Amino acid sequence: MSFDQFLSHFPIVEPPFTITDASIDTFRQTNDYLPGQMIEDWIIPIEGEEPDEFTEFFPCLRLPTQGSFEAFIYWKASLLRYEFILATLTKKGTLISKKIISGMLVQDPLIIKSVANVDADLIIHIMTGSFFHEDLID
Repeated sequence: MSFDQFLSHFPIVEPPFTITDASIDTFRQTNDYLPGQMIEDWIIPIEGEEPDEFTEFFPCLRLPTQGSFEAFIYWKASLLRYEFILATLTKKGTLISKKIISGMLVQDPLIIKSVANVDADLIIHIMTGSFFHEDLID
């Protein structure tokens, strides 16, 4: 499947916006799942490894076109971890960069959360915090 077909699953969202742990609920209401072939063709090469059977991917949004590259955010969920990942690719679909910008990670007994705020100038501010989860403490 073509890069343009893949990008069509990511609606363009004008900044400013914030991505929190609750954002996936909003994306699930408005976006459709990526077909398996698109995950194989586009997401797996970005990830650089085959996911395990517990991993899920979901398209979130695309930033407004920025000249010679495309930037989009997808959600990756696996066991005790979920991440919102910003990927930047050339117009032909070659990976430029990949960065986790928001998400949650459970590292017994800590829960680490991060939130991303994308301002009108496309500057991304990431805030991270951690806390002990009493159910995880022996």
